[in-house]
Amino acid sequence: MKTLKFTAYLFYRYYSRGGTKDIAYFSTLCALALLIMLHFFQALLIFHGFSFLPFSRSDERVMTYLKSILISIPLFICLFFAVKKDDLKSAEYSDLKVRRGYYLLISYIVLSVAALFLIIIKFPQEL
Repeated sequence: MKTLKFTAYLFYRYYSRGGTKDIAYFSTLCALALLIMLHFFQALLIFHGFSFLPFSRSDERVMTYLKSILISIPLFICLFFAVKKDDLKSAEYSDLKVRRGYYLLISYIVLSVAALFLIIIKFPQEL
């Protein structure tokens, strides 16, 4: 939980500047949810679990988007209760820890996306 909150702090700090400062908390939750869903899809690819998802090729694009939103709502609710906006605003970390955190977070995201592509190549299947 400590790592999740620090990661949320890094995203919140990043999104609190510039054009996204008005929606920094929502952007933070979206970024965390995307990271979690990235790992979820990696696991589905490895274990050939896409048949468990309620999607079909005959669905229209809007219906696919709606189903995706409905599937991700529980994750957003869990993140909403796990990561409080007030906690993010009041959190304080040293500059060295924040710089290291940004470096590790960017490396983690790049390696996770690369791992997803390697999994897709290693475990080809009909999506």
